[in-house]
Amino acid sequence: MARRLPSLYALRAFEAAARHLSFTIAAEELCVTQGAISRQIKLLEDTMGLPLFKRLTRKLELTESGQILFPTVRHALDDMERAVLRVGSRGASGILTVSALPTFAMNWLMPRLPDFSEKHPSIEVQLITTIRAVDFVRDNIDVAIRVGRPRGKDTLQSAPRIDLMMADDWAGIRSDRLLPDQMVPVAAPEFVTRHRLSTISQISKVPLIHVGTRANAWPDWLKNADLTVPDQQGLVFGHFFQALTAARAGQGVALVPKVLVDNDLEAGLLVIPFEPPIATSGYYYLLYRAHHWNLPKVKAFRDWLSSTCGSPQVEDEFRDGNQ
Repeated sequence: MARRLPSLYALRAFEAAARHLSFTIAAEELCVTQGAISRQIKLLEDTMGLPLFKRLTRKLELTESGQILFPTVRHALDDMERAVLRVGSRGASGILTVSALPTFAMNWLMPRLPDFSEKHPSIEVQLITTIRAVDFVRDNIDVAIRVGRPRGKDTLQSAPRIDLMMADDWAGIRSDRLLPDQMVPVAAPEFVTRHRLSTISQISKVPLIHVGTRANAWPDWLKNADLTVPDQQGLVFGHFFQALTAARAGQGVALVPKVLVDNDLEAGLLVIPFEPPIATSGYYYLLYRAHHWNLPKVKAFRDWLSSTCGSPQVEDEFRDGNQ
């Protein structure tokens, strides 16, 4: 008996439009025109004999019927994708696309990737660096490394804030905690000697190096130490690797996650003039789609990261679309 199912193209268009609540973004994701998305949605609505979206002036909303249909269609498409990947060669080998924060990728991940490649020669890692919130479908990635707190996890109010968003939509995303995010002040040894730095109370006498992606880092860190931010602005850079370059050149004191400077500290290029490190409100996490959690190449990378970080996967969060 033939199945009484609508067009798969129409279901894909509906799922993308329902996920983004936008025909325009759905069209970009599926590489078609907005008109093509509208036609597929209209075809699906005609087939079912009821509206699935409320087309308002400046926004799109799901009708009650659309809300019922959306999670089922999404899970069905996830199941089909998972089955195809497991049967096909991509599941066991091929390319693993990793999205990571730029300085974390440069200073922590890239020096360790040869070890992963040696242990898994059939998996080629394609590394993309960005600070954007994760969107697995839009960016066509397998896993991502971000810093912060998953949705629903309490934030430590007294800790330095993390301004970056890990993900816009947590539906169907799992997260494994990797590393703590501890902020430490660092400077070149000759800079510390020249300014005779020994206590944190001297911070107002030296240039501070700021990072735009952590605009609240210095204010929060100093507040935690019962100090106020000096009046002088100091240097401002867009990314941590730029701030670290300036710190190595003796241009001031930078406040950075400790995981990014372990090699510089060991090599003596930078020193920590004030102790102790202060934990922020988040951690570094590995993010991936829930229905890919046991995909061989994803599992291989997850297990390798867990071993490399020296800690078990202490957190395995899952956000279902119905939650």
